[in-house]
Amino acid sequence: MIESTRGIVLTHTKYAESSVVSHIYTEKFGLQSYMINQVRSRKNRGKTVFLQPLTLVDLEVYHSNKKTIHRIKDFKVNTPFVQIPFEHTRRSIAFFIAEVLNSSFRLEDKLGTDVFDFLHQSISVLDSPLPGVQNFHIFLLFRLTQPLGFYPHYKNLSNEKFFDLKTGDFVTMEPSHHQFMNVWQTQLLVQLKDTGIGHLNELDLSGEQRTEFLEKFLLYYQLHLSGFSTIKSFKVLKDLFR
Repeated sequence: MIESTRGIVLTHTKYAESSVVSHIYTEKFGLQSYMINQVRSRKNRGKTVFLQPLTLVDLEVYHSNKKTIHRIKDFKVNTPFVQIPFEHTRRSIAFFIAEVLNSSFRLEDKLGTDVFDFLHQSISVLDSPLPGVQNFHIFLLFRLTQPLGFYPHYKNLSNEKFFDLKTGDFVTMEPSHHQFMNVWQTQLLVQLKDTGIGHLNELDLSGEQRTEFLEKFLLYYQLHLSGFSTIKSFKVLKDLFR
């Protein structure tokens, strides 16, 4: 059956000499895999968009619940990027986010139109003159914890100085294990709760602090999402913000 849906390109794997299987988070069907032929040949007809992380596309697809890999009948770019592919910081952040999303979502996992709209709008903002763009991925990972089911337990915070990554609770004493955020990391997590996407420049972080916080936050994802794998592109961000 031919279906129409919006999509967000995440990652891809090479297939045969000139084809790839592109992993796309779709509005209608959740995370799906699509075979794209001749994408790495001279006759790709614009198909390289399926190699570019976070590209926003409108799709006509052949969809069947009996298949795990589908095909695309037609496509067009929904919102052409003007900054992400050409600026190193935004491009690196896009690769990182796309890999995190691909590892976080399960096949056919449908988190609802609101989640798709949030991602679609946020990616459009990433491609705009955004103050504090170097903190964009921190903001996005934090916001995604709510639909993914492990949003931190904010409850009348008073003297809680640490965040327990295992339980998702803010606590007054250091946990007996090592999987927790220290004082300044916990303060940042509290600040994120009331930080909108237009105020990311208010997150005053050094490159080292940003890296340390992301390491803890990725551990938080690993502890609460089954199958969440090591994010290879994180090393690129470490080098970028060093």
